[in-house]
Amino acid sequence: MKILVLPSWYPPHKGEFVQQQADALVDLGHDVTVLSIERVSPRNAIQWVWAWLSLCLSAFSVTQEGKLRVCRASVPGMPKFYSLYAELFAFKTKRVFAKLRRSLNYHPDVIHAHSLIWAGYAASKLSTQYKIAYLITEHRGRFINNEFVNRAEKKEMMLPQVRAGLLGASKVLCVSSKLVPYLASLSSETPIDVLANMVDVDRFTLKNKHGNDAHCRFICVAHVTPLKGHETLIQAFAKLQAAGESASLTIVGDGWYLQTIKALVSDLEVEKQVVFKGHLTQAQVQTELQQADVFVLPSQYEAFGLVYIEAMSVGLPVIATNTGGAIDFVNQKNGMLIEPNNADVLYQAMQTMCNKREEFDSESIASSIKTRFSTQAIVTQLDAQLAQISGKIDVSSR
Repeated sequence: MKILVLPSWYPPHKGEFVQQQADALVDLGHDVTVLSIERVSPRNAIQWVWAWLSLCLSAFSVTQEGKLRVCRASVPGMPKFYSLYAELFAFKTKRVFAKLRRSLNYHPDVIHAHSLIWAGYAASKLSTQYKIAYLITEHRGRFINNEFVNRAEKKEMMLPQVRAGLLGASKVLCVSSKLVPYLASLSSETPIDVLANMVDVDRFTLKNKHGNDAHCRFICVAHVTPLKGHETLIQAFAKLQAAGESASLTIVGDGWYLQTIKALVSDLEVEKQVVFKGHLTQAQVQTELQQADVFVLPSQYEAFGLVYIEAMSVGLPVIATNTGGAIDFVNQKNGMLIEPNNADVLYQAMQTMCNKREEFDSESIASSIKTRFSTQAIVTQLDAQLAQISGKIDVSSR
């Protein structure tokens, strides 16, 4: 198949999972082209003005990036003008695609869009004009639509362009079941299913065994923002120390909220037991995970929860919240699910882990996760979905 991948964001501007899926499809023998429309911030004044000027010029670049042919074009960002930006994104996508068809005689069999905001909407425009079926993979955690989603995100996800992208899709694949209810409420016509992100699980090896060591080593890996629940974690850990448990906590990651969390650690007088590692490479993160006993991340919500999968790939039991993707794969055999923003509940879960962590079978945890979320397992399912919808629109009308 010729597959056009439309990402809402793409490396180097995050979106590594989009690239990973596209690479895996190439490995199956497909012809994959990525069309990346990249937002330019008004803070970059010269580039932003050029993005406006180039809107109607259909200016884009085409380069071979590893296994993939990648077309890149810019669009001016419009903070707070969400509807206008959606239209600009779709307009630029249509202009570039039209030029791509003419210059390279490019006619894809199917479009794979990543997120309704706004690649899915752009795909609906291409589908209408060129009669190409499209599949959407939805990654955005805001569609969990709980009380922790901020006002701006709620406003954006309620725009009519979201529903338009949804209605035109042959199918939507959500990375977790938590995303399904809100999207299903927008359309009862579009088939919606769940297909997790693929994870490079093979690069992880089993954690180190600490014998009968009574000391429990907790680790948290996440960007440090209020969404990730670090305050709740520190409060719960302080309670654990006050209860006399022998435990330590390693925090990996940085972010604008880091100094607030460090101040809380100082205020609660647990500086000796909490270690901040900052930003680490993938290899360094793996090393830290292998030294730990339990992974804990009390996020307010997670669309999928990639880092839980990575932790379990080294055999760690996890403590996760029940407000995100973790509900699809965390169970009594590999961890605990708790409610978010509740330090008392988290403290009890951490205390349980201190006393019962050896009851979890590390090899079984790692094996089951690797079987379920490996690149091969996920891309095989994705390939079948794309093949199924590629013939849904009569190509004679293209």
